[in-house]
Amino acid sequence: MSDSSSSTNDRVADAPAIVAKPFGSALGKALFVVNGLVCFVLVAAWIAFGSRGRNNLEDSKPFASATDTTDDEDPDDGRPKVIKIEMKWPETGLADFEFTERSGEVVRKDDLAGHPWVVSFIFTHCAGPCFRVTSAMRRLQEEFFTDTDLRLVTITVDPERDNPAQLAKYANDFRASPERWLFLTDPTGQKDKIYPLINGSFLMPVQEATGAMRIEGHEFIHTNNILLVDERGVVQGKWNSTDDASFDQLRRELRKRLKKTTDESPQDEGSTKTE
Repeated sequence: MSDSSSSTNDRVADAPAIVAKPFGSALGKALFVVNGLVCFVLVAAWIAFGSRGRNNLEDSKPFASATDTTDDEDPDDGRPKVIKIEMKWPETGLADFEFTERSGEVVRKDDLAGHPWVVSFIFTHCAGPCFRVTSAMRRLQEEFFTDTDLRLVTITVDPERDNPAQLAKYANDFRASPERWLFLTDPTGQKDKIYPLINGSFLMPVQEATGAMRIEGHEFIHTNNILLVDERGVVQGKWNSTDDASFDQLRRELRKRLKKTTDESPQDEGSTKTE
């Protein structure tokens, strides 16, 4: 009995030891980052292309690209990888849409053509970040409405409750300009036009919470980003309205892009330049 046990122990002792490499090793970190990045791109692409297919959007280019910006020749030197994710919105522009403004007027995509505009997404019963999102939009109104042709657009993600009258009350609370800051909803109260536009054209997430995840004031999951759309209806970028550094970047971008009307207006023919 002891001989058999000794023989077994000898075989176990002779077996090669299996030593798990620590997760914190440089190679482990690199593999973790790469695998995570691949999963992110695949899942995001699946969501985006599913939305585009459902809405007959013809653009088939990937909506995001990932670039390794780490400048080193030895990927195993222990330094973390720096991955930059860049969104790629459809070059053909946003899909056509037709919603109702708080005034009761119908607003289509073509009505915004010829002017740059920024867009945000909220719902008026929100107990989360919507107040900060709309407050950021109001700051843009105060800063840029005086001498630029910028337009602001707020789209509700809760059209069932956010009818034009409800949006009008909400807009008044923020002293929103009735001419240049639009609040849009679907008059039927349905999400089947708003959500595909947000997912498929703006490439932003939106979802209604259900079950245990549904909490009063937090019934809808949506982005806090503000997006800039150019005169052609093509999205130019996104900035987090609840992050001060990101919002300041948006303001700088707007200053750079927007031409002051005073600079564009010609001098009076009778004026004389004085040295």
